[in-house]
Amino acid sequence: MSGGLTADALREGLRTRVIGREIRCVDRCESTNDLAWSAALEGAPEGLVILAEEQTKGRGRFGRTWIAGRGEAVLASVLLRPSIELDRIPLMTALGALAAADVAGPEAQIRFPNDVLVGGRKIAGILVEGRFVSSRPDAFIVGLGFNVTGHPPDVNATSLGPGASRLHAARALLEALDLWYARLGGALTEFRTSWRARSYILRKRVRIRSDGREFTAVVEEVDPVDGLVVRLDSGHPLTVRSEHVEHLAVD
Repeated sequence: MSGGLTADALREGLRTRVIGREIRCVDRCESTNDLAWSAALEGAPEGLVILAEEQTKGRGRFGRTWIAGRGEAVLASVLLRPSIELDRIPLMTALGALAAADVAGPEAQIRFPNDVLVGGRKIAGILVEGRFVSSRPDAFIVGLGFNVTGHPPDVNATSLGPGASRLHAARALLEALDLWYARLGGALTEFRTSWRARSYILRKRVRIRSDGREFTAVVEEVDPVDGLVVRLDSGHPLTVRSEHVEHLAVD
């Protein structure tokens, strides 16, 4: 895999507590999330990271696709087994988005609930999949797609730039993810403050499709757990949780 990411290179200087306990790099696969699930079912340790040079069936929320040029993005999936209450499950997506935003830079913003933008263009996306045993969360796969170099085929996408190092970006992403994961069981202050500060949609008019219903509203508040508080055109407030949002766009 000439010029590709390797586990040894990623481990060198990696400063993490959980993320990266085991790292596997593959050349090509349908989906790193699928590989991570297979590993999880085989008893892989928490913190396992699987990265690919290329995905042929990379996916996003609600069956959408993720397209990235070969060797131009960090395509990674991380296995996590947190002890987490059900009402905090949205934080699994939030920690991935916040970590990606930290790597993308101070100007990066989060388009609720799982896209990271720079200059209004998408640089990263997060897909979290969970498995439940007896109604309790047992394992999560945090999938991350982060455009590092090149010119993404989507005109609404961007990257760090042609001179950026994919190795450095991948290592920084794992370290940022580890920091946010360490905050998962504590107070929500840092999550809420950073989520609000990074919001791309706060105070903006948006179009939302939720549970098959479409409406326009102004976003009055954003929260990584509770979701959105919006003001409908009728003047009535409405709270929308992230798991119910099928599509959101700034109007």
